[in-house]
Amino acid sequence: MAYIGQGIKQGTFKVLDTSGNTYNGSNTTFNLGTQVGSAAQLLVSHDGVIQKAGTDYTLATGGTQITFSTAPASGASIFITEISGAVGGTVTPSDTSVTADKLNTALLTGHTDIGANIADADLFLVDDGAGGTLRKTAASRIKTYAGFSVSDITGATALDATPADTDEFIISDAGTLKRVDYSYIKGGAHILLQSGTFSNASNLTFNNSLITSTYNKYVVEFINCKLENDTYLSLFGSTDNGSSYGTSNAYQITGAIFEATQSSNSLFTRNNNGSADMTLIGNAQTVDLAYAFGLRVEIYNPTSTNQQKGVLFKGFYTHTSGDLAVVYGGGAFREGGNGAGTTAVNNIKFEPSNGDIASGIYRLYGVA
Repeated sequence: MAYIGQGIKQGTFKVLDTSGNTYNGSNTTFNLGTQVGSAAQLLVSHDGVIQKAGTDYTLATGGTQITFSTAPASGASIFITEISGAVGGTVTPSDTSVTADKLNTALLTGHTDIGANIADADLFLVDDGAGGTLRKTAASRIKTYAGFSVSDITGATALDATPADTDEFIISDAGTLKRVDYSYIKGGAHILLQSGTFSNASNLTFNNSLITSTYNKYVVEFINCKLENDTYLSLFGSTDNGSSYGTSNAYQITGAIFEATQSSNSLFTRNNNGSADMTLIGNAQTVDLAYAFGLRVEIYNPTSTNQQKGVLFKGFYTHTSGDLAVVYGGGAFREGGNGAGTTAVNNIKFEPSNGDIASGIYRLYGVA
């Protein structure tokens, strides 16, 4: 129907229960029993007089309390009505008055997915400290803080020793990061103990600081190596850390050399139950110095006093005839005149029969 004057204010009116408040002429702040977004949403009657929002009263404690500019007298009659909805204008909630419960999850779920990887310039809201101040930050800062940098690894102090069983590693367990003790993963692990390059070296020796009971298997690799003279390369073992390397009966060896040419294949076999050395490369088939050779030697139980000290080796080189030679073989340290032996070998040496190891790379591994 038609009316004269200001438009009718619309909204939902709710009388607040303030019966628990005590008015004594000194208290100015009282509980509302609910949370209100703005002082303008309250209709306050003080002894029948309507109070003015922002002048006669304000909100306190995030909108859960009302503070009067003048303390109501003892026995004052206070009625407070909350008006929600359209009340003749836009209502702005007071600072910090909107709680998480009042937010609709559609604020996040209702938006379009970014549909791509996050860019460094994308912005996030963060709580800056315990004070609860919301601030924006770029993704570039978050990834630096939360992620790995290469320097996290390269800049750390090197272990410089074989990991202990209780040392821990991080692994991905079907996509979930978990920690695991070294004791669970060390089996079969090749631990690099020493590496280097040759430059006219008379031999390659590993002493008792490397050949210990820590490992029951050692692996030695020769990579792109050349000999100085047309000669052969042998392995020796010592039970006194290099003071001596056995007698003429100190080693067993068996193996074969396959030699390939364009027209035929040649096979050389060798078996020796009491040799003065363990020949690996060359022997009767001497090495062409113009070409590099490769060799892998596996040494088992060198420090054992009751197990076979076995050796397996394989490699390739070029014979002086120009043919490719491939070597497969095995042997054992016979210290004491038998295969098993009762004395620990604590030093091993690789040495050419004549001249030096001119160039190349070597590596020594201990196998856990």
